[in-house]
Amino acid sequence: MVLRFDEPDRDRPEKEAFVKALSETELRTLFEATRIAAQQARAKRDMEELYRLVRGTKTIQRIAGERGILIRSKERRKITR
Repeated sequence: MVLRFDEPDRDRPEKEAFVKALSETELRTLFEATRIAAQQARAKRDMEELYRLVRGTKTIQRIAGERGILIRSKERRKITR
């Protein structure tokens, strides 16, 4: 499962209520799955889907933050020589 939001999304309140009810482990799992889906959308250059998924990751981070849980995006670091 991944979290995505249209702009505007009429189901946002229900989706946010679902996310708020998750345990910390479930929240982190949802974030990771959504982040991976966003990376795949980016690789396919599907910008519409990428934007929907990024809204999902940001919402998960916000809700986690409200609960005192810090979820950071993992940065890919490129080494150039």
